Amino acid sequence: MVISDIDVRLLRVFRAVVEAGGFANAQSILNVGSSTISAQMSQLETRLGYVVCHRGRGGFKLTDKGESLYRLVIEFFQSVHNFEMQAGELRGGMTGQLRIGFIDNIVSDPNSPFRTAVERFRRQPHNQARLLLEVLSPQELERGLQEHRIDVAVGIFYSRLPRLNYEALYLQRDVLVCHRDHSLARISDEGDLAAALPLSHKVLRSFLGTHEFPFASPGGETMISSISHIEAAALMILTGDCIGFLPRHYAKTWIDSGELVELLPHQLFRDTQFSIAIREDQMRPPPALHAFLGCLRAAKVQDVSTESVHFQRSSMGM
Repeated sequence: MVISDIDVRLLRVFRAVVEAGGFANAQSILNVGSSTISAQMSQLETRLGYVVCHRGRGGFKLTDKGESLYRLVIEFFQSVHNFEMQAGELRGGMTGQLRIGFIDNIVSDPNSPFRTAVERFRRQPHNQARLLLEVLSPQELERGLQEHRIDVAVGIFYSRLPRLNYEALYLQRDVLVCHRDHSLARISDEGDLAAALPLSHKVLRSFLGTHEFPFASPGGETMISSISHIEAAALMILTGDCIGFLPRHYAKTWIDSGELVELLPHQLFRDTQFSIAIREDQMRPPPALHAFLGCLRAAKVQDVSTESVHFQRSSMGM
């Protein structure tokens, strides 16, 4: 198959449909209607000479050849991306696209160097690189790196996947909170409060797993919700039925107003490690990525070498 400009456009449509999970979901991404997408996909299949997906009442599903094509498409667009970056490097300066992924609600953290790094990067001399920013869960960030959809990720990573490199960036202070109407908010004795915590309904951030609640009751039956984003955790806690950890900077407005109550704030908190993640094949990064990584490292504001969870083992039955 000889690739033409039209074919490249059709491959972009195909990639968008696959990553959106179907024609309907891809409409907002491609800014065209479902009938247009359907026609473009049919045109692609005619050019290829085989069916790439099944669509209809049974839902969207790639064929085996469609799965193989998607992997080739990812490699193709990554090659185009690398070409743009390297061609720009030959004439000096930074060009092309720099695709950055990060988890939600880090911009307001005074310890986070992310905002400062982006500002410094944009002020780099001869910088014509376009920034593409995406807010994703930690799992989506790692998958995005592996699939060459993003170039660098900033987030909380415990899995340490192969072929990815991780570098400590900064620590975020998380505090355990409940709504002011929660029964725990009315317990003044610290010993009684500590004894009641393991039995309370909890919101679990899925990317932290067992690190989230070291004092959880056996069997995990009090874990009633597992979420991937801080906004979802806050919503569950603000309903008044759950306790959970939130970043202190994020919860501060609700804490200051009295709507959220910190639980044993001097005894029970966690310092969560934020890290930079890139692919192993980027250890000699192109200019734009190299410059951005330098801006992140230069903006660090604290020791990031350790992560800790603080709690009274004796009072919580540990």
